[in-house]
Amino acid sequence: MKIKNHPFDRRQIFKAGGAAAMGAAFAGSSSPLQAQAAADKKYIFNICAFGGANIIDSFLAQPTGPAAYNNIVQPNGSAFKTVPPLANSIQGAIDLGNGYDQAVFVQKHGADMMVMTCEVSSVNHIIAAKRSMTGDNINGGRTIAEAVALAFGKSCPLPNLMLAGGGYALHGDDDTVPDLARAQAVNDPLMFAFATHGFKGMTNAMSSGDMAAARKLRNQLESVSRFQAQFAGSRILDSYQVNRERIVEALEKGDMVTKLMMLDPATNNLAQFGFNISADINLVRAKFPNMATDPFEARLALGFLAAKNGLSNAISVGPSNSPLITAAGTPNAPIAFDWSHVDHRGAQNSMWSYILKGMDALIDLLKATDVDGDPAKGKMWDRSLIYIATEFGRDKVASGGSGHHLNNGVVVISPMVKGNSVFGGVDAATGLTYGFDPATGAPMPNTVMKEKHHYSAIAQAMGINFDNRVNMAAVVKKA
Repeated sequence: MKIKNHPFDRRQIFKAGGAAAMGAAFAGSSSPLQAQAAADKKYIFNICAFGGANIIDSFLAQPTGPAAYNNIVQPNGSAFKTVPPLANSIQGAIDLGNGYDQAVFVQKHGADMMVMTCEVSSVNHIIAAKRSMTGDNINGGRTIAEAVALAFGKSCPLPNLMLAGGGYALHGDDDTVPDLARAQAVNDPLMFAFATHGFKGMTNAMSSGDMAAARKLRNQLESVSRFQAQFAGSRILDSYQVNRERIVEALEKGDMVTKLMMLDPATNNLAQFGFNISADINLVRAKFPNMATDPFEARLALGFLAAKNGLSNAISVGPSNSPLITAAGTPNAPIAFDWSHVDHRGAQNSMWSYILKGMDALIDLLKATDVDGDPAKGKMWDRSLIYIATEFGRDKVASGGSGHHLNNGVVVISPMVKGNSVFGGVDAATGLTYGFDPATGAPMPNTVMKEKHHYSAIAQAMGINFDNRVNMAAVVKKA
């Protein structure tokens, strides 16, 4: 699919029929545009591993060299080496880690997983995180989430859902990307459902019909106001009005306030105010049992529900940067992977386990769930790609703290890529990764891969073309 840079905004999309198609989708009817969108629907889940997820502390672990481990596990038939859970702590006082074994993830999902080595272009958190999403502006500055939202999110009211922060959450630098494809930030996933309805739950609220009439009158008054005349054509005002008049209407008609409601009914008297719990609440709680207290689990749960219910198709999720202290310790490190400055192995080991356990649960849900609830369309996992986006690597060390390092690798899990594969390699003497031939996959010890290669690989796997895309035929199932 050729993705062109069109300078249009949300209002133009809706005038062209997008709003009608969206309304039909939520009403349960169909239209040619809706049918086409369903046929083309694909999902990306960007797992934003803040602080530098170091690949040689996980799937490219080494038995020799400056970062050697003496207890590496390589599951039978796997291309990946893993590090078992270690006895980690925060300053010897608080147990650190959730006990999830990297080998379990490989055994369950390794057939759909590949590692690509890399050497990124910045060790600044904000800059490097943004470049991990834009491929260092290889696609005119578009983030990979924006590109996927544009290509496959035409039937979604909020295709690009952002449940992460820092440089990952920044818009791309392509000003022609319509607001429809820009990231919608979510601060509190447990409360987000309430933001999808304008008046439900209000005491003595007007009827839906009266509210629609009031909104229509408001729009008529605004259309003849001096303010409207002065700022007509403003992208900011136009985007605000489309959000208020069309997006909210679609969310309300689609009953997203119910489909995304994840609050515990045992402790929240929602029925008193006219709210219902998501029909999938037990499904997501079975996989994310701590979502009431763990922001990462709550974000993953909301991301899944948003994709399942047609709200979004490009979802970015970041782990919590604050330790979740309990009597048993904490599953995640302070400041996530960046705790490596203080305790490299403790941070890496605990944080890899933390994000992999969450991803394991997400993949299980995607593998079990039909696209649009229709078995004829296959499972969501068949159309999904997970990208572990991290800023940079870390110093190649076996103890103590570590600094930021350009050299690293990235992980992609999807049935659209060549699984059980490592592209590139590691210099056993230095612990540094090296590159590969993007066309054949052959190791190339004297070269390195850059952000543009990983962005291109993801885009090519998902069928997104653009002018500067690097041919990454070696890593995708359908080049």
